[in-house]
Amino acid sequence: MSLARILCTAIGLTVLPTIVMAQDNKAVTIVLPEAPAYVDSCQVLNSSTGRVVKLNVLEALTQVDLDKGGAKPRLAASWERVSDKTWRFHLREGVTFHDGTAMTPVAVVYSIERTLDPKMSCDVRQRYFSNSKVSASVVDGSTVDISTDPAQPILPTLMEAIPIISMATPRNEVTRQPIGTGPYVFSQWDTQSQIVLDRNPNYWGQRPEVAQAKYLWRQESFVRASMVGLGEADIGLLIADQHADNQKTDVVFNNAEMTRIHIHIDQPPLNDLRVRKALNLALDRDSLVGVLFNKGARPASQIVGPSVLGYNPDVKPYRFDAAEAKRLVDAARADGVPVNRQIIMHARANNFPNDNEVMEAFVAMWAAAGLNVKVEVLELAQFRAALRPPFPPGRQPTLSITSHDNTTGDAAFSIVSKYHSSSWQTDIPSAEMDRRIEDATAATGEDRRKRFQDIFAEVHENVVPEIWMYDMVSTVRIAPRINYIPNAATNAQVDLSDISFN
Repeated sequence: MSLARILCTAIGLTVLPTIVMAQDNKAVTIVLPEAPAYVDSCQVLNSSTGRVVKLNVLEALTQVDLDKGGAKPRLAASWERVSDKTWRFHLREGVTFHDGTAMTPVAVVYSIERTLDPKMSCDVRQRYFSNSKVSASVVDGSTVDISTDPAQPILPTLMEAIPIISMATPRNEVTRQPIGTGPYVFSQWDTQSQIVLDRNPNYWGQRPEVAQAKYLWRQESFVRASMVGLGEADIGLLIADQHADNQKTDVVFNNAEMTRIHIHIDQPPLNDLRVRKALNLALDRDSLVGVLFNKGARPASQIVGPSVLGYNPDVKPYRFDAAEAKRLVDAARADGVPVNRQIIMHARANNFPNDNEVMEAFVAMWAAAGLNVKVEVLELAQFRAALRPPFPPGRQPTLSITSHDNTTGDAAFSIVSKYHSSSWQTDIPSAEMDRRIEDATAATGEDRRKRFQDIFAEVHENVVPEIWMYDMVSTVRIAPRINYIPNAATNAQVDLSDISFN
C-alpha cells in the first residue's frame, strides 16, 4: 500500500486505487487542493475551474500576455479598434470545436451572448462587464465586431475571459461537458475521484507533448506533496511550507494573488468605519510571515500588485496597532454600536496552506481588540452561495475570506468587480464611486493610471470594505520527470502545453 494511500486512510479521506505513473508515457497526473464545482465555460475565472479547463479545453479570442501584460492572439489572429466603442476581431482559419463543427463568427457571437446573459450568472459578467452594455455582430465569414457602452479601451484583454464554445452547448443551463477548441478534449468527470483530459488530435495549433492529463483532488497538503514524492502524481499545487522539504522538486513562485477578507457592511457593527479599521489594525501580519505564510509573502494594501497599471505605491499596508484597534472599538461601543455582536467569518475549505491556523490567529488578535469573531469553514459550493446576495434578512454580521488575482496588467479588472455597485461583490454602493470608476475605465495612459491610484487611496482610507492579508507566493511540487515552470497564473490555470518531459 502506498504512503499516500495510508495517509488518506488515516485522516479519513476517500481512498482511491493507487495510480502508478509509467515513467515512459506521456500522461501526467495533477493533484489539486479541491474538486472543481463547475467545468462550464461560464466559470473559468474561478480558480478551481480554470486550473483544469482554461487554455486546455476552452480558449478565448485572446489570452493574457503574462510577460508584458495586455492581450495576445489566441482564436483571434488580430484585431483593431474601428470606432470609440467598437473593436473588430479577425478569426483564425481552420479552427474546429471538439464536436467537429467549425468555429465561425456566429459561434463567437453565441458564446459572448451566453456568457453575458444575466440568467447564467457567469463570473465573467459580474467581474468585468456588470456596468457595460455589450453587443457582438457578424461582419463576414471570418470577422466579428464587439461593441461596448461605455467605451472599453482594453476590450481585447477583457475578451480573454470569454471562452468560445460550440453552439451545441446548452444556451440557458450550466453544462458538465464543455466543448471548446483547445488542445485537450474533456473526456471524463467522476465528481468523486477524477477528471481526465485527452489530447485533441485535430487541434489547430502546436501539438503539446502531454497526451493525457488526470486531475485528482486531496485536501491535505502533506498528501499532495507525498503523492508527487512517491511518483503517484506529477504536479501538486498549493504545498504548505512545512511540507515543501525537497529543493529539487519544490518551486516557490509569485502567484499574483491578494488574500483579503471581504467585509459585508449590511449589518452592525460592520457598518461602522471605526470597527472596519479596527479589524485591520488588530492584525499582526508580519508575525505570521515565515511561520504560517511563506517568507516571501508580504502584507497587502490594495487589490493589485506593483506590476499592474493603477497600483498606488503610496497606499501602505495597515500597521499593527493593537492599542488603536481597541480604542476604535471602545469609541464605537460608547456611541451605541453593538460591537459585542458575534461576527461570522466564512472561509473556504483549503483556500491556502495553513488556513485554519491563520484563522485561529486572526480570531485571537480581534478578541484582544474587543471583537468576537467565529469561523465557519464551508465547502466551495456553500461558500460561493453564502458570498452572493440576496442575503437572508437579519443575518449575523459576516466576513468572507477571499483571494483575487490580476495577471492582466490593468487595474480595471479588479476595481470594477470589487468596488462598482453593479457587481454583487461590492459593499460600497455609491453613485460618486461608480462615476469615478467609469471615468477611470474610459481613460487611457497616465490619466488612467492616476485615476485608478486615486480610487485605491480613497477605498483604503475612507471606505475600508476589506481586511487586507497578503500579497501571496505559492509552492508547487513538480516530479523530476516533468519540466514545468510555474507562473503568476498557475494557481488559476495550469496550461498543459507548458509541460514537457525530461
